[in-house]
Amino acid sequence: MEMSGEALRARLERDGVVLLRGLFAREPLTRLRGAASRCFAAIEDGRAVPQHYRFIPQAHSVLVTALLDFGIESEEALVAPLCAEGLDKTDGLDEMFSGLVGGRWRCRLEHSWVRKKFAPRNAPGAGYHLQDWHQDGALGARFPLEPGPMIPATNLATCWIPVNACGRESPGLEFILKPQRALLHFTELDDAVLRQRFDASAFWAPELEFGDGLVFRNDILHRTHVDAEMRGDRMSVEYRIFPEKP
Repeated sequence: MEMSGEALRARLERDGVVLLRGLFAREPLTRLRGAASRCFAAIEDGRAVPQHYRFIPQAHSVLVTALLDFGIESEEALVAPLCAEGLDKTDGLDEMFSGLVGGRWRCRLEHSWVRKKFAPRNAPGAGYHLQDWHQDGALGARFPLEPGPMIPATNLATCWIPVNACGRESPGLEFILKPQRALLHFTELDDAVLRQRFDASAFWAPELEFGDGLVFRNDILHRTHVDAEMRGDRMSVEYRIFPEKP
């Protein structure tokens, strides 16, 4: 059963993340998938990677603006999936993003990424690794070597959209459904430590179909989810939403 915008926002407040089923139009996602496939194929063929792509080998990711060189004609086309029509105007993404960042919002492309995550059997060699537990609100934060006073999360939200089905046959995301008051220190992010700290029922790894997406808060803990039986790779677009004015 589809949930109203009000119910989705209540779940976002409670769990820190919501799954939006079939909300995102297939046509712009198909175009982004084609551009991302061409981009990563060029990188994996060993071509020189322009510095402005900000390619990160460890995460196998590039800025979403890199896709402008692979068939996406404008920045407006890059963010076309955010013009979703699955919820009515008063209950849509605009309302959800505004609630998360405290007012009018904008998507900052210099912090928005396209990522490719490999099934374990397909993973490249040295240098590549899965993204472990983290909070997106740690963007720009400076942590001391030892835990100390709480560090507030940067005011942002994430809209994460896979461009192919994921979570079963290809890598997805795993969340801890427990909003945090502040950022956890990096010494607290070990998987074994977190599984002692949080009840098993708080760990959630959803399966997404093409057209689904996730919206989550800046404080929610998440990581790449894989298992040894996965055979396919996953590509995704990660839009970072900030207040319109700093």
